[in-house]
Amino acid sequence: MEALSETDSTPQEGVPESVRRSLDHLMRSGEEFRLSVSSDIGLAGRYGAAWLLATDSLLIAFSPNGETPDIVHLPLADIRSVEIRELSGSGVMKVRTESRGATVAVFSKALIGKFSSVPKQLEILVKEATPEWRRGEGELVEGSVGAGRGKGKRCERCNRVIPHWWGVCPACLDKRKLITRLLSYTLPHRGMVALSLTLMLVGTFIGLTPPLLMKSLVDDVLTPVITGADAVSRAALTPVITGADAVSGAALKAAAAEASVSPVTTAERTRQLGVLVLLLLLVHVAQNGLGAVRGYIMAVIGQKVTFDLRNQVYRQLHRLSLSFYNERETGRIMASVTQDVGRLQDFISDGLQEVIRDVLTLLIICGILFYLNSGLAALVLLPTPFLVLATLKFGKRLHAIYRGLWRRWSGISALLADVIPGVRVVKAFAQEGREVIKFEGRSEALLSGELRVARIRSLFSPVMAFLTSIGTLIIWWVGGEEVIGGSLSLGEFLAFTQYMWRFYGPVESLCRLNHRFQRAATSAERVFEVVDTPPDVDDRAGAIQMPRIDGRVVFDGASFAYETGSPVLNELDFTVEPGEMIGLAGHSGAGKSTLINLICRFYDVQEGAITIDGHDIRDVTLKSLRDQLGVVLQDPFLFNGTVAENIAYGHPTASLDDIVSAAKAANCHEFVLDLPDSYDTLVGERGARVSGGERQRISIARAILRDPRILILDEATSNVDTETEVQIQEAFERLIKGRTTFAIAHRLSTLRHSSRLLILDKGRVSEIGTHEELIEAGGVYSRLCKIQTDMSKIRAW
Repeated sequence: MEALSETDSTPQEGVPESVRRSLDHLMRSGEEFRLSVSSDIGLAGRYGAAWLLATDSLLIAFSPNGETPDIVHLPLADIRSVEIRELSGSGVMKVRTESRGATVAVFSKALIGKFSSVPKQLEILVKEATPEWRRGEGELVEGSVGAGRGKGKRCERCNRVIPHWWGVCPACLDKRKLITRLLSYTLPHRGMVALSLTLMLVGTFIGLTPPLLMKSLVDDVLTPVITGADAVSRAALTPVITGADAVSGAALKAAAAEASVSPVTTAERTRQLGVLVLLLLLVHVAQNGLGAVRGYIMAVIGQKVTFDLRNQVYRQLHRLSLSFYNERETGRIMASVTQDVGRLQDFISDGLQEVIRDVLTLLIICGILFYLNSGLAALVLLPTPFLVLATLKFGKRLHAIYRGLWRRWSGISALLADVIPGVRVVKAFAQEGREVIKFEGRSEALLSGELRVARIRSLFSPVMAFLTSIGTLIIWWVGGEEVIGGSLSLGEFLAFTQYMWRFYGPVESLCRLNHRFQRAATSAERVFEVVDTPPDVDDRAGAIQMPRIDGRVVFDGASFAYETGSPVLNELDFTVEPGEMIGLAGHSGAGKSTLINLICRFYDVQEGAITIDGHDIRDVTLKSLRDQLGVVLQDPFLFNGTVAENIAYGHPTASLDDIVSAAKAANCHEFVLDLPDSYDTLVGERGARVSGGERQRISIARAILRDPRILILDEATSNVDTETEVQIQEAFERLIKGRTTFAIAHRLSTLRHSSRLLILDKGRVSEIGTHEELIEAGGVYSRLCKIQTDMSKIRAW
């Protein structure tokens, strides 16, 4: 029975071996999990790994809890309802029987999307285990979670909700066409492919001639000599065998005449022997030479195809919207570009040529076998259907396991990408041991998956060898009888057996290649998920170029929600005139950062519109809009390059004079001159070699050099000391002149230059006006100012 994961959108996750061992006493021998979903909250409500599992007959909730894990298990046939609810900070899933109820999963909001389809999966298993459900139309599932996650995207073909961790519908992804699609990338290199195939054809044909030469050697050169010697021996031994006194001289002369080999005949046979040996030498030289050239050509093709594919994936990653990155871990994305593309390169350059060579070899050998002896050839093909069936069966299991292994590999990459940049925090809180345990846990899960692959492959090879040995024994028995009966010469039999081994060799090679094919199919699946994922924010058909911006920004009933039913911004209506500086303030989570994300079109509004100079920003191209925006973030990101390269990031063709002028305007020229190599100093990964204030001023210089028409300052002075803040404020005064500016700040003193202040509260515009107007109004802004003033007095005291 197939695992649900092959037909449903929820991933079938690999279960760690330690969990399997803990549940051995509950499961029947050979029983497999048909549903396996990991959670991040245990049944007791504590954060940690937990599992919801189901077999054909049993539902199991497993939560490690020291030496004695929490285990809840119920027969599927006893379940009468499945309830799933979304709570304020988590979700919960419960099941009920006739006599009791039980909580089987608790999960954080981060996993709501994964658990949203689990109840339906469980319902299918319950109905299969309970025949009476099949006759009725009652539903088990009550409630739902994750409604509208991923903006409610549904597959146009099957209308299923697309999981937020996938960009495409997994149910409609035709895995059989993945390799065909991958091979389509070789079309631009069709000339090299044709040359390689020609060399393959010639090399394969040449490589199959030695058995025919061996047949000639045995039948035409060696057998006559052996036959003659045998004739004389038989004549001499006849008296001994028959008991006669002596053999007549006439009989010996006749036998000698029969076996006589003239000197000319001997020389002729010696010449034939030399010719055949020379031909065998030339065959091996030509075969290996052509193989080397063909191997190089295929390697070049593989490298070029993966070069194109890697670049396409990277280009696509830059097209995708922020929501794509918010829903995926960095390590998993990196694995698609590196590990998966690398495996595809291995398949194209090595695996693909092996497939072509083996298939071609099989076709030619089949023709030769039927030419030599059609009856024996049919017997050689006898085990082939069983070999194919075994390959398909094992291949299906391997593909499911390799999908799980990919997730485990990418999970390790994600953990490394998360922990290594935050190693200072790990050490500051002395959590090295905890991170090591976390890594070892993921490594153990990977180990258990790799061992499952090893078990299957270790069983696969002996099965294939046994099937081929059966064919070999049949040929030896039937062919040997034909040689004894005289209907088949010894040379023909030897040639036939050699071709038989050469036939089974490619068959076994193709079967062994199956695991590489499955790995390539899995990697292709992950790569094409990225390639096929449409960006949430993209240029509309007929989008125009944004003219030079004057800076009039209008929010007209703009609303936005990351998740349906939980609006972050609700019906915003306000207008910003060109050259105004708008200070954005409000409580944490009020929607300030979301507002500037909408201006930058990192996301699109779901209701209403945002216009700049009368143009709906959804009707202009993204590049023409963002080319006129400048952003200074709270945590400025510097790339691992020189100071000059980071300042010129938004204007790569800028001259050194322009870079220095921007640095001076940002008050960072002086400290840059003090660096070891001045503007050529490497700032390190994420700017680790310069201080936070220096990173901030470099980012301001980057914005100044870009000369944006609309400037966005997101908490740009929140993480610097007072002296550095003064320097940054002076830079801001120069930067905002003649530009429409949006500035977010919790430190309200940094907004003193604002033309107006816009106060957000729970996603709505609570107040808008000048500092004096809002203080006089005595609302949210006035209260925030009073709190910060009191805090300043306490710090000063």
